[in-house]
Amino acid sequence: MPRPTDINPRTGRRYNWVDPRAAEKDARAQDQEIALLERALKAKQAQEHLLPFTEFTMPDPLAPNDVHRSRYDAQRFHKAIANDLTAFIMGELFNDDGSVCNQIIFCMPPRHGKTQLSTKSMTAWVSGLFPEWDIGVASYSDTMAEDMGADVRAIMGSPQFRQAFPNHALRKGGTSKSNIQTTAGGRRVFVGRGGALTGRGMNLGIGDDLFKDHEEARSQAVRDAAWNWFTKVFMTRRMGRKLVMLTMTRWHSDDIIGRITDPENPHYNAIEAKKWKIIRLPAIAEENDPLGRREGEALWESAYGLEFLQSQQRLDPLGFAALYQQRPTVADGVLFRRENIQRYRPSDLPEHLRYYAASDHAVGTRQRNDPSCFGVVGIDVQDNIYLTDLFWERVPTDRAVDQMLLMNQLRRPLLWWAEKGHISQSIGPFLRKRMQEEQNYINLREVTPKDDKETRAQSIAGRVAMGKLYIPYGAIYDKAIEEMLAFPNGVHDDFVDFLSLIGIGLASQIGASAPRPEKSRPKFGTLNWVKENDNWQAAKRRANDHGGF
Repeated sequence: MPRPTDINPRTGRRYNWVDPRAAEKDARAQDQEIALLERALKAKQAQEHLLPFTEFTMPDPLAPNDVHRSRYDAQRFHKAIANDLTAFIMGELFNDDGSVCNQIIFCMPPRHGKTQLSTKSMTAWVSGLFPEWDIGVASYSDTMAEDMGADVRAIMGSPQFRQAFPNHALRKGGTSKSNIQTTAGGRRVFVGRGGALTGRGMNLGIGDDLFKDHEEARSQAVRDAAWNWFTKVFMTRRMGRKLVMLTMTRWHSDDIIGRITDPENPHYNAIEAKKWKIIRLPAIAEENDPLGRREGEALWESAYGLEFLQSQQRLDPLGFAALYQQRPTVADGVLFRRENIQRYRPSDLPEHLRYYAASDHAVGTRQRNDPSCFGVVGIDVQDNIYLTDLFWERVPTDRAVDQMLLMNQLRRPLLWWAEKGHISQSIGPFLRKRMQEEQNYINLREVTPKDDKETRAQSIAGRVAMGKLYIPYGAIYDKAIEEMLAFPNGVHDDFVDFLSLIGIGLASQIGASAPRPEKSRPKFGTLNWVKENDNWQAAKRRANDHGGF
């Protein structure tokens, strides 16, 4: 190898000689400079968009300095969500009517990166952008909320966050996981459902899974308490642009999202509903998928493929509909199945039916928005049940009584069952008065159900499973069937309650039989006539003892 001082005999010049060690050092310096530039670029992108921020602040533990690698495995749907959330914070997301969207709801399956992206990273990112803002984050419990606060504090303490937002700082001495304060005066408060948000407002409010599980969501008391806290506490703290984001698993159709968005829900308000933008990403694509997926395509095939999803669906149809499809009802039913429900036309109605009736009345303040549901069924000689008449409306007492008397006059049911208290403590006096005026008497029996609604429904579910329930064709009957299929996870259960009363009542009755020749009445003044008259008097006394029924 020639030395640096040697002359090339051909050119008469010194050899161009490079020290290999110096070249290697220069290459390392160049790589470091490129890495710093890439890191600076990534930090700049993290300032401007939620997804780069999430990836940047979650480096790969195996290569923490490689900005091209992250432990957050971003899929196409993550990018779509992050785009919408970024536009939402920047005031560039719009509702269908062209107004700026300040309230957003999005639902996606579990274990799909929902909480990390929309709650933890979102809170830290917005804190970096607007350190003076107050942010409220709520979950189903104080423990879960505090865990989220700890994760957010960890993000804001990372080198990546400090590089993206070098002017952001937390107040010294503070270590709280549920009340994080910035030097700019902003607070990030993390509370459980029902917790206090007093003293400060919220520029941004985030509600992440306000129900713990199906057991909580199926409780009417828990749903009402959650709704009261959401409307009276959480939503009253809004200020500034009043941004609110909800991300929840749809355990029940009467949950907070259902009450906001479902026109059939008694709490629904059309004006308020228009203010919310809804993004729903089911695990298995349905018709008109927001991401443009083919129907039946998995949302995250590499992690939760179609084979896994279909297995989950077979194991737990109701849970799958809520958790993975974000539709808290099941199309083919759980307690009642569509294929077991028989339909018939008026011309198919058998003769010689024995008629019974039942009624589920909306009574009490909690049911002020519920409809009353009552009807008549006919039982044939094979013990099949034919629903012949149905009234299902929100009506005042006088109208309900008129319909009951009309059905009674038309069908003459042998017995009329109603839940104890619905008659005697509600419409009883008025009904008794009208029966006497019209000489149209209903043979009422008040039933005292001892179990919850699902257990009560078993009284009729077995008959339905055997294909013994026949329902006419018609819009109101289609609605009744849909309620059956959604039970017990639907908003309403009036028709199922009516059917349950029929089932409870029929359990103590015998089936219909062919008509027997009518026996002649005993001759006046004979011993048989006296016996029959005594039986009638005894029946009258028993009726009086039961309040006239």
